[in-house]
Amino acid sequence: MFRLLETAVRIEPLEGAGLTNVLHLVTLADGRKAVLRRPKVARDLPKFVVPGAPAILAQNARGDVLVEYVEGRTLAEALPVSDEVWARIGRAFRVIHQIGLLHNDVNLHNIIVGEHTATLIDWDNPGQGNPLDELAAFEEHLYLHGTALPQAFWTGYGHTPDLNLLRTHRIAGCIGWLASEDWQEWEDDGTLPERKKEMVRNWRKLLARWLADQFRTDFVESGLAAEVAVLQHRQRPEDRHEHGGPQHGQ
Repeated sequence: MFRLLETAVRIEPLEGAGLTNVLHLVTLADGRKAVLRRPKVARDLPKFVVPGAPAILAQNARGDVLVEYVEGRTLAEALPVSDEVWARIGRAFRVIHQIGLLHNDVNLHNIIVGEHTATLIDWDNPGQGNPLDELAAFEEHLYLHGTALPQAFWTGYGHTPDLNLLRTHRIAGCIGWLASEDWQEWEDDGTLPERKKEMVRNWRKLLARWLADQFRTDFVESGLAAEVAVLQHRQRPEDRHEHGGPQHGQ
């Protein structure tokens, strides 16, 4: 596949999320470590260099890539982490957003953290767009792992966006993801272990529950819940103040 692999002294499977790629850890003859990442479906790789991304050692037209190995643990494995690590993660996002790029796959397995480092890996689909979409997607993945963005992240990022606007982007992104074909593709993937299929099924349930909670909150805060309750009892909204007694459900 790659001439450089001919010098490898060891190749072993690499555990990770592994939903769209097959991963192997490669030890080269000169002592360097690299990750061989093979997509399950052939795809094009980006044709430009991303600041701070691990160096690409070799790649081919199918989308296979041999990339520099980054020491550390994935954020998914490392949680909970210190405020210093969160600030470094925030800075990693700031670097790419300031030059107008999005990573476009900010799940917690694509962030490697060390004692004093944070690196975004797996740059298969970088592009341009609204940073709020990416930050909202990151929030969403953190939610799936039972945590949320702390202030230390925003300190590293350089500023805190309008959190209500960020929530709006997250709602839109959540709807888009729930409506996507990802879930059926994972379900139909014969190479995906059952434990990983169960993991993504649980993700889908959590996302649907979170989305329902957002709309339920909006209904309550806007007073729409009262309007809906009135209409459900076939009472005209303009007549609802004529009744002084307790309403249903009180």
